[in-house]
This record gives sequence, structure tokens and C-alpha cells, in this order.
Amino acid sequence: MNLTTRIALRHLLSKHNFGFISFSTILSIIGLMLGISALIIISCISDGFNDVINNKLSGIDGHIRIHSYLTDEIKEENFHEIDSIFHAAYPLLKYTTPYIEKHAIIRKGSHSEGIILYGVPERALNDIFQLNQFANTQPVFKKKNSIIVGNRLADLMDITEEDNVIIINPEKMASHQLLEAENFTVVNTFQTDFPEYDRLLAFIPLEKAQSYFGLESQMTGLILNVENPSKVENADLIISESLGMLPYMTITWKERHASLLDWLNVYDIPIKLIMFFITAVGVFNIGASLWMIILEKTREFGILQSMGLTKSQVREIIIKEGTIIGLSGSILGILLSLSVLYLESVYHIIQLPNDIYFMNYLPVKISSVYFFFYPIITFLITIGFSYIPAKHACKITPSEALRYE
Repeated sequence: MNLTTRIALRHLLSKHNFGFISFSTILSIIGLMLGISALIIISCISDGFNDVINNKLSGIDGHIRIHSYLTDEIKEENFHEIDSIFHAAYPLLKYTTPYIEKHAIIRKGSHSEGIILYGVPERALNDIFQLNQFANTQPVFKKKNSIIVGNRLADLMDITEEDNVIIINPEKMASHQLLEAENFTVVNTFQTDFPEYDRLLAFIPLEKAQSYFGLESQMTGLILNVENPSKVENADLIISESLGMLPYMTITWKERHASLLDWLNVYDIPIKLIMFFITAVGVFNIGASLWMIILEKTREFGILQSMGLTKSQVREIIIKEGTIIGLSGSILGILLSLSVLYLESVYHIIQLPNDIYFMNYLPVKISSVYFFFYPIITFLITIGFSYIPAKHACKITPSEALRYE
């Protein structure tokens, strides 16, 4: 350990004439620790929150939907042509499936509710809509007249598994004044924590939806899932171009939920800005602590210079003191944030109302980038602030420092 480092440590660890100075140094380290840990924790929570929302929305919605802008349905023979075009243009498609989407009325006893009814192949329940993530058991259509409903709808209508419900076609009622109804058996429920989805969505077999709504060999559209749903825009652009002048249009899950995703991006900025100001306060406290050390140690700096210490070495002492404080605060901030994030990710200490936040607990996504980026940036800023009092300390001459001794 060289001379300037030993002197810097003695200044920070020794007893001061003014007890407030050492206390201020401790507060500076604590302030920096809290600021860095707050930035890391908020960033990891924000990433975790966004990931959960994005995974749920892209899962229950499918990544890209294709439908005709000329008619409500697409003929089944056209699906083979469209599907071959997609796979030729974009080989990274994971799954494709036709689907039928219709409004319907579900009734049990005297209670009726409007729902959005999806007719899909059984494999699409997991491959496309990822219901295995949201259901208690593996979602399958056990029989031809099976139906899977959301848990909020089930609670609202007092529906349990194996209950029989009646599905009514409102289109026939409006166009032909006919009451078309059929019994279905509830085989499973799902919970996405999105209230509207859990109350409105229901799934039945594709063949049953075709026969029930009189579509024969027609579908509402096609749903595609890609390898990376967060980069679905690139796939959407390629697929749209491959369709050319065909009367089909595409829409991604991000476009369907643009307002919610915009809100997620907007709320993230002011929170991180507030945490940055908290960290800035800690950095300013370090500068104030170094100023007070210089004022108290003026006589010692004068003696050291009279003994042969150069001005550059005096400056080095002050900068090293700021470095030690900044390094201590950064390391403690990393350890504190890592402890908090680990406890939350394992034990889910912070519970959330799912009807407001779309999840039961506070999610975290621990990213190593934040554990390096924020401490390093703060550490560099701390060294920069240390240079200002260090420059002042260099101006102290032995004659001025010892004038009144």
C-alpha cells in the first residue's frame, strides 16, 4: 500500500475533531448504497413486470393474427396456400393454427353472460394460447361438446368443472329470430389475471365451432406464433410483404394492446428518474464530506507538503478518499439489492391485487447488466465530484496552513 492510500484511509478511519465529519462520511456511503440499490431494484422489478405482462398478452392472444378485410371468414382451402407462403417467407414460425372467433351467450340456470367464444384445435390450447401456463390442469377437450372458461366467469356464474352450460348463438337471434342453443360441459378453467380475459374468453373444439355457427369449411383467421414474441414486428413486416396484394391483413399482439404497452413504457421513466435523483443526493453528500475533511485537515496537508509531499500527491489523497467512499457505497448497494431481489423472487414477499396489477405478486427479473452499469456510472461520477475538492486542496500552501499554529 503506497503512501497516499495509507493517508486516505487514515483520514477516513481516524477520529475527527468534529464528530459530524465522520458521521457525514457514513451517511454518504449509506446514501450512495440506497441510491444504487434503489436503481437496481426498480429496474429489475420494471423488467419483471413488463416480462410478465408481455408473456401473458402474447400467450393468450397469439403473436400475429391474419384475417380477411373483405369478408368475416376465410375459406379453409385458402389456409394451405397462406400457410405455405408464411413458412417460405419466414422459416422461424413456431406454430400456426386456424381459429374461429364469435360472440356468444353463456347461460347456467337463470344467469346469462356475454362471452367471446374461440373455436380452436386442441393442440392450439398450449402451442398458441399457452393455457397450460394459466390452467390448474393440462387443458384438453375431453369430449366434442367441451368448453374451457376463465375463472372470473366461473366464479361469477358459480361454474365448476363437469358442470353443464348452455351456449346461445346471438347472431341467429338477431338475423332469423331463432333461439339456437346447445349444451356444453366445462372441462377446465384458466386464470390469466387479466379480468376481462378471465371473464370473457372461452374455448371450444374447432370442429364444433364450425358446425355450431354453420361455417362448414370456413375460419375467422389464422394465428401465428414466432420464436421471439418481443421482436414480432420484424416477422409481421416480412409476412405482410409476402402476402402482397392478397385480401388479408395482419395484426400483432403489440398492436392489439398498444395503449397498455405505451403506459408500461411511460410509467417506467419517472420512477427511474426519481431513483437517479436519490443517487445524486448521495454523490453530493460525498463531495460535502470531502470538503469538510479538507477544512479539518488543512494543517495536516500543510505539514505533509512541508515534509516533501507534492501537490499532485495531495490531490491523489482526496481523490482516493472519494474513491473509497464511492466503492464502499457501490459494493454495499449491489449486495443490498441482490439480497432484496433474491428474497422477493424466491418467497414472493410483496403480494399484489391481481385485479389491478394483473398478477398476484411483485415479479423481478434479475439482470447482471444493472449490477454493473449503475454502480460503475455512479462510481465514475463520484470520482469526478472528488476532483473538485482535490483541486482546492492542491492550492493549500504550507505557509497558509501553518500561519496560526
